[in-house]
Amino acid sequence: MKRNLYLFALLLTIITAVGYTIGKNWEKEAKITQVVVDRGAQVQTWRKQAMQGDPEAQYQLGIYYEKDRTDYLNAQKWYRVAATKGQHAGAQYKLAQLYMNGLGVENNLAEAMKWFRLSSAKGDVRAQFFMGVSYRDGWERKADFIEAYKWFLLANRDAPLVRAENERFDPYVALVELDRRMSKFDREQAEKMAQGWGK
Repeated sequence: MKRNLYLFALLLTIITAVGYTIGKNWEKEAKITQVVVDRGAQVQTWRKQAMQGDPEAQYQLGIYYEKDRTDYLNAQKWYRVAATKGQHAGAQYKLAQLYMNGLGVENNLAEAMKWFRLSSAKGDVRAQFFMGVSYRDGWERKADFIEAYKWFLLANRDAPLVRAENERFDPYVALVELDRRMSKFDREQAEKMAQGWGK
């Protein structure tokens, strides 16, 4: 009798564990499905708002196509609309990245720099970081460490946002590296330029 009760209890425990596992998997699938449904609804909302001329929705659609769908042609289309018609700094930065890396558009450094300039002028720290890189590395003309240092200082105001793009993009590290190559006078000049920027 005890043996039968023991076997019954063991069988009940196994059934409960299996049921719990199956239930957890269903719960997990339901959450994933809900996220997909929520994302789909969000994309539809962005599309509707984008068609009505909302630059933030256009920018978000660009990010969706770039990150979620890896569809660079549609990403650049939405970034371009937000960047030109809406003057959206984030979209201008993203468009510059596409031109710099040749994703969905022809690789074109001059075009990338045009969009980096527009975005950085609006205060996008990610674009400001790349302005610093361009001056430090002499992308368009001879390297200019003072100008590069200025841009890295500006980008360093929100370094976590810059690093969130890619952990290799770190304005603080760029400043430290340039610091070793510059005179105190040149650093002070760059700091004055950064303090006066945008005023």
